[in-house]
Amino acid sequence: MTRIDEASWTLSLRALFGEGMFAAVGARRHDDWRCDALDVMRLATADPRGWPWLVSAPGGAPYPPGPNGPFGTVTPIHFNGVFPVSRRGAEQIMVTLQAEWFQTDGIPNFSAREAELTSHARKVLDRFGEDSLFFTNAVSARNKPHADMFSREGAYEGFTEHVMDCGVIALSATEVGAFWGFTID
Repeated sequence: MTRIDEASWTLSLRALFGEGMFAAVGARRHDDWRCDALDVMRLATADPRGWPWLVSAPGGAPYPPGPNGPFGTVTPIHFNGVFPVSRRGAEQIMVTLQAEWFQTDGIPNFSAREAELTSHARKVLDRFGEDSLFFTNAVSARNKPHADMFSREGAYEGFTEHVMDCGVIALSATEVGAFWGFTID
């Protein structure tokens, strides 16, 4: 695990996340991490390190905070639809979020870019430290948190009103991150 700084964090976020995607981090302030994750998803908190977020709606406009954002209707009960996933699985899911249906075959030239994209995902998740935990709404993790998430089924427990959404929640003792992609139509 490498030490991450703001420059490498930003570079890796930009390599993985673009228009219509969500990547934000906030501080852990509650005993129940789901409350902190919900604050991040609603953009009701700030990055504790002051590092940038990438939260861009389709068309490139910023996602608004609160009820008009992509997670505006999410409640704590939605977190019953997230499952533990290994660090490797979380990295793989982060890579696939850039594809419309969250599968590797939707990533142009994936076989040539796999190592580079995985390296960026690893750098983003390194921020959370060695003892971090990861969760996803990809149903494949329900019974197999260590499964190869590059070849997972395309079923997800939806968090938003979009046709499909998939993401990773990363937890450390001090921070929580939400990294999400959306299929609009």
